[in-house]
Amino acid sequence: MKVDLSFQSNYSIEALEELGAGVKYYYPGGKDGLIVEIVSLEGSSWVGVFAFGEISPKGISGIYSMPDPDKFCVVSRGAGYIVSSSNHEDWQEVKAIPVMDVCSIKSQNILVFADYTKLVAYGKTDIKWRTERLAYDSFKITEVTDRSLTGEFWIIRNEANETFEVDLATGLQVGGIKEI
Repeated sequence: MKVDLSFQSNYSIEALEELGAGVKYYYPGGKDGLIVEIVSLEGSSWVGVFAFGEISPKGISGIYSMPDPDKFCVVSRGAGYIVSSSNHEDWQEVKAIPVMDVCSIKSQNILVFADYTKLVAYGKTDIKWRTERLAYDSFKITEVTDRSLTGEFWIIRNEANETFEVDLATGLQVGGIKEI
């Protein structure tokens, strides 16, 4: 499991092996999942149980800080959840299903999620941009700079890898299947 807390945060957070005593909340409700403890700067704590994704056994798991210092993201076997550390009822599911990769990009103040065919970037308040379809199925991110993200995917009819590049400020893409 990946832990990336590169954005500044108003909480501490860690994965737990099992449920203990204390206040527990289930996302989206009542299912087994990744168990995480959140502790505020004031010292109050609560535990979140984040349901495992059911679409792909290859979906990733991880804990990520967000550009908003109050929020964090938990990805549980491909199911992504963004939650406020100070208000457990303020949460949303990530609009990439299943989550196959996550990149924190501090220079643009965004967290980028990849599913099988596209990217979606979350900024401080909500979705900043999303790409058109980049691949028919399964692409690989090959490079991330302060300004762009580059990836590749297999085109069966050409029997070759094709590439794409996404501008991290705007989400505009060059390459990918939309230009083929």
